[in-house]
Amino acid sequence: MLMRHQPADGEPTHLLARRSRWVDEGGNWGIPGGAIRAGESPEMAARREIVEEIGVLPTYRVSAVEVQDCGGGWLFHIIVADVDEEFVAYCVNETDETGWFTTAAMDYLPLHPGFQRWLDEHAARAGRSPRT
Repeated sequence: MLMRHQPADGEPTHLLARRSRWVDEGGNWGIPGGAIRAGESPEMAARREIVEEIGVLPTYRVSAVEVQDCGGGWLFHIIVADVDEEFVAYCVNETDETGWFTTAAMDYLPLHPGFQRWLDEHAARAGRSPRT
């Protein structure tokens, strides 16, 4: 779930979590997430993963749900959720650090490859160059 805050006087910010070094793609920044369990919808899984990884789930509004085929039978569901204000996200399970970033600020972070692909696809659709 990609939490997004749109301030009245600036660029949107997005909540990212830096994955713990001991997990897959550790040290990279991305969105809290993980595998969907039997009987869960993508949103239910995203809600569970947020609480497991950053310890809090504020009130939100889903503004988009996108599915990216990662190959090998894996699908990457991105649920974009808008929040009224940036909130404090904690480092719980599998998370070493959290922060709110603009899209431009993300250019300076080592991003999770799946999240990077998604950002690049969005940039291309908007007529912007993908991150190099």
